[in-house]
Amino acid sequence: MNNSKGIFYYIAWMIGACLLVYYSGSFFAMMDQQRTILYKTDNMLLANMIYAFAFGLYLSLLNGWPARRKMIKPLFFGVFLPCFLILIYPIASSYIKIIAMAEYYHLVREREFFFFGLMSGLTLMKSFFTTR
Repeated sequence: MNNSKGIFYYIAWMIGACLLVYYSGSFFAMMDQQRTILYKTDNMLLANMIYAFAFGLYLSLLNGWPARRKMIKPLFFGVFLPCFLILIYPIASSYIKIIAMAEYYHLVREREFFFFGLMSGLTLMKSFFTTR
């Protein structure tokens, strides 16, 4: 961590992370109560994808606010794109005729699914922006 930001930024970031984790429980409860299928997609699957991606975006703020910079193509194409494609595979397979992988759900469980969402959100921000 960069010490030039001061301790206040990290305390504010930690409070925001705690709020994100706290309100995720109510977000998952809301998505579970609806019990409907949204455009052929299970609500809890969609909620897990959104939460993991949003938490990855927020995690990228740990190094500071983003500033505009030239795109880092190896990070985008080498890390973000594969992680994002693995993350959206369950939704994409219901809309697009792609190779059905029966082993996908055995390989990617809920814990690993969260990791791919976290990595795709984090690397998206890191590939387009740099910190101040």
